[in-house]
Amino acid sequence: MLTISPRFKALMQREWLQYRLGWLVLMALPPLLALGLGVLGFHSLDVQIDNEAVALPDLAKGPAVLWTLGLTLGVAVLAFVFATVAVVFQLGSLARRDRSDRSIEFWRSLPNGDAQSLAAMLLMHLLVLPAAAVLVGVLAAQWVALLLVMAQQGPMAFLNQPWALMLPILAVGSARLLLGLALAMAWLSPLLVLMMLAAVWLKRWGAPLVTLALVLGVRWLDPRLPVPLVQPILHRLSTEALTALASPQSFKGLQIHTPTDVLQALPGLPGWLLRDAGYALNDAASPAFLMALAGAAAGFALLVWQRQRTA
Repeated sequence: MLTISPRFKALMQREWLQYRLGWLVLMALPPLLALGLGVLGFHSLDVQIDNEAVALPDLAKGPAVLWTLGLTLGVAVLAFVFATVAVVFQLGSLARRDRSDRSIEFWRSLPNGDAQSLAAMLLMHLLVLPAAAVLVGVLAAQWVALLLVMAQQGPMAFLNQPWALMLPILAVGSARLLLGLALAMAWLSPLLVLMMLAAVWLKRWGAPLVTLALVLGVRWLDPRLPVPLVQPILHRLSTEALTALASPQSFKGLQIHTPTDVLQALPGLPGWLLRDAGYALNDAASPAFLMALAGAAAGFALLVWQRQRTA
């Protein structure tokens, strides 16, 4: 059984205590946005498909189950996007935080290794806090759906939904999103750790210079190499990260044109989500995934080495 040592748990709690206000605000934003849009009557959309306007069905006129699932999906996706953006923008400051406020002297005086301190930081900010944001979004979406369905169709419309069908969908869907989060972060971990290393060595210039170096690698270096290197690596990592969230193979043969089609597809949705998770795991069982983890591990070792040099 996997257990977490009290010292490592204390390091993780430190991250939560130091950043809890910002993460709580971030967790509250997606359901509040969904509620605000629902109250303002944002029920339908016009989208462009092949240069033709297509009007999506008005949710207010559809079954309550579509309200609930649509809001859950929308809030969960918003929570995931907000959490990912927060992680990217925080990495630079996290990398040099303990040196900036001189707290590294205190933390190194405790029986905690530098590797433990960095591992707790990365685990919390790359996985635990984003996962918590997604789960809070899924739970809060149910309250948003309750309020909006009650306002449009009455309280019994929400209570009379096919919950025996809905609960497995919500449970499997949440698990699938968390799996996608973990795999996407793993695929992108070499780039994320690279950004942290650049922030340690170059401070505020780290992220801009890394971005510039990658652009130059694609535009200038790749054409001069016998085989392009930078662009294929970036393309593979980004593509695999997106595939970890939803595999394109899972959409083959899926035909949904009307709300009735959605209702008819609901019983098979948990199986579809499980198959989609299988595709994502199958993509991770590859040498490329191991190379991505190896690159992240090498970057992590450099972070530990740099932290030890500052003591």
